[in-house]
Amino acid sequence: MANCVAYNIRHSLRSTTMCVPLGKLNESLDDLNNYLDNINKFIDKYGQSEGVGKDDANAGIIIVNTGKKIVDISFSQNLGIDKQKVNRIVEELKNKKYNVKAQFPSTPF
Repeated sequence: MANCVAYNIRHSLRSTTMCVPLGKLNESLDDLNNYLDNINKFIDKYGQSEGVGKDDANAGIIIVNTGKKIVDISFSQNLGIDKQKVNRIVEELKNKKYNVKAQFPSTPF
């Protein structure tokens, strides 16, 4: 079992789902921001997992649709998530004309 954030990435006519370990969340958010124009690089780097397993403890999900320029970030648990980092990435994605939403649990971080 791993604590992870699930990414569901819709690109071209394909969809890719992967589980990124929580310890790599900040790095993966930076890479997502940097690789939006070449999302396959992001998938190659983080798609090493076999997807989201039934025993994985998911702290949240990030849905990306590069064609529609949508990113939806939603966290269900506060397992050391850097809210400031997430909010900074949200603003950077908005500056790239992406429609971005971020939701956090109401419990303290």
